[in-house]
Amino acid sequence: MNVQAIGSAAIRNPPAALCAAAAIFLAACGGAPGPDVLGPGEGLGHPMSGRKAPDFAAQDPSGPWLPLASLKDRPVALLFFRPGAPFAPDLAREFGRLRDDAAFRPTVFLGIARDSLDRIREFIRIHRLSLPLLRDPGTIARDYGIGDVPTVVLLDADGIVRFRMEGYLGRQFQPRLRATEAALRELPRLAAEKGQGLDLAYTEHPRAPVFAARDMDGKKVDLASFKGRVVVLNFFDQDCPHCERDLPLLAPVLREFRKRGVVAIGVASRDAGGQMRGFLEEHGVDYPVVIDPSRGIFAQYGSTRTPDTFFIDRGGFVRFRERGDRADRADLTRLQLRLLLGESPRAVAASLPKERHVGDGACRACHEREYTDWLLTPHSIAWDSLEKGEKWRDSECVGCHVTGRGLPGGFTDQEKTPHMVNVQCEVCHGPGGGHPGGAPAASIDPGIMKKICVTCHTGKFVLNFDPDEALAMVAHQDHPDVDRLFRYSDAQRRRLDAINTRRLEKFKSGVGYVGASACRDCHRAEHDQWSRTPHAAAFAVILQAGRGHDRTCAPCHTTGMGHKGGFGDEAAPGGPMTSVQCEVCHGPGEDHLKAPEALKKATIYGITDQCSFCIIQGVCAACHDQANDPKFDIERSLPLVRHRPESAAPAPAGATGRPGAR
Repeated sequence: MNVQAIGSAAIRNPPAALCAAAAIFLAACGGAPGPDVLGPGEGLGHPMSGRKAPDFAAQDPSGPWLPLASLKDRPVALLFFRPGAPFAPDLAREFGRLRDDAAFRPTVFLGIARDSLDRIREFIRIHRLSLPLLRDPGTIARDYGIGDVPTVVLLDADGIVRFRMEGYLGRQFQPRLRATEAALRELPRLAAEKGQGLDLAYTEHPRAPVFAARDMDGKKVDLASFKGRVVVLNFFDQDCPHCERDLPLLAPVLREFRKRGVVAIGVASRDAGGQMRGFLEEHGVDYPVVIDPSRGIFAQYGSTRTPDTFFIDRGGFVRFRERGDRADRADLTRLQLRLLLGESPRAVAASLPKERHVGDGACRACHEREYTDWLLTPHSIAWDSLEKGEKWRDSECVGCHVTGRGLPGGFTDQEKTPHMVNVQCEVCHGPGGGHPGGAPAASIDPGIMKKICVTCHTGKFVLNFDPDEALAMVAHQDHPDVDRLFRYSDAQRRRLDAINTRRLEKFKSGVGYVGASACRDCHRAEHDQWSRTPHAAAFAVILQAGRGHDRTCAPCHTTGMGHKGGFGDEAAPGGPMTSVQCEVCHGPGEDHLKAPEALKKATIYGITDQCSFCIIQGVCAACHDQANDPKFDIERSLPLVRHRPESAAPAPAGATGRPGAR
């Protein structure tokens, strides 16, 4: 969520209209400043411009907390600063002057200060400020990527960032202030631009990238034409077993809500064997499906794995994203669509089956900030801790690492109710079905919470447990004393982030490579088949060309280069890591080699029978790309390397060992 990192990765050229507007603004202010004052990635052209602003709640010096969402439909001008920073008082006074100027209405002007409440009050008194100042508990500047330099961020009425400027220092102060004033004058009239791409790493609610394509019947599908309606964009693949489980649950709900104006669009990367229509009929899909062979639409949405479903609201923003299959897909989709269609969250929650557990997906729909906070706690990864020593087999352990075991809607087993693993919201707050019926969550008595905690953290499971410290560690970030109560160190937060990331994506995550010889003992038939394919002779190709030491060639003709145990790792205990071995497709095998029998399958981190075609395509395309193998045809090549129960497939006729012949 660091905007500076986004900018350094890829700064898009600002739209021509915005560049022209910037020139007009600066001319109206007495001429454009020199190139050393305003750069191309500043102001209207800042890489943050055009993105949905992160939501937040900041504290007024008098005590109450103001959520950004409460300023809905109003343009907002935010001044981020530290009270002791150079030129901060001058900029705060100028912002107060603009706020008092009727020409800048209806824009809301706010200062966001990172300091204690006492120092903020003193700052207001000394400098006689009319600008309202709110206290940043530390998370707001982080989410906006703000450093120590005073920074202005302007949001339009849709909550889209339209302008960002920083460094109001020295001789740059007046030119930057003039550019800011000019942008402020236009802010109420700025129309939200169409998004160019999706960046979920920055915000959970980006503007949905628009596209136009033809469906399988040749009819035009133009996402922009559906503005004002709720749209469900469903990415799937024919060979994806997760899609085969998810689509029959999703499709009937989309059909049910079609009469309420919901639009559904499917996107797939191929029509394998011309069998797509049969696949759609078999799984109940009756909405338009676009075939995206170049994966251009997939790329716009950052979609690399299927199923991947986006729920786009009437304003064109992605409100929900669902990756993978869920046993509760139908109920969850129905709840999300009701919210997007404008039903009251309170009414939707109250309509859920009473006293029934509904799972974290349902809670997240209305309580996103609290859900994000929960992801940073050990509760969100409680199930992972059972893997060591096969504790997931121990009933005494399982009960404290899942939600609602044995209760209506709760956990039954990992296969049937995987969405109820971990210590979710309902462990503390009670079953979500039928609420709000009792006391609201905000009024939960700490004494009651402590009693809930000790039901698991007791006896031999105490683990130096202090209920007061524990409650502080799981307190939600919008708590008034968040900076004091949320005691995770930065290192602990990073560790939890890393664990959550690895849980979702273990491929090449630091696990060591072991080499094909280690695979051979248990998988002799597959090893023998592999040894007859061009993959097994890939290194010989570059040796014959005299390029065995060429680092531009080696990554695609070896295994695990640059990773633990891989090609070039002199400390690796395995055999030679030349050629394209098993682990290129199936992922590094160190964990798989060491795991007990019951966990063997869970430690295959790459391509297995449970992985979708899009993952396989992504792995193959890493080497068989347009530059190195323009004639590569995955439909033809994949059957040649796929393992079969029967005898190994022969290498393709005329295979030369070049990458394209794999």
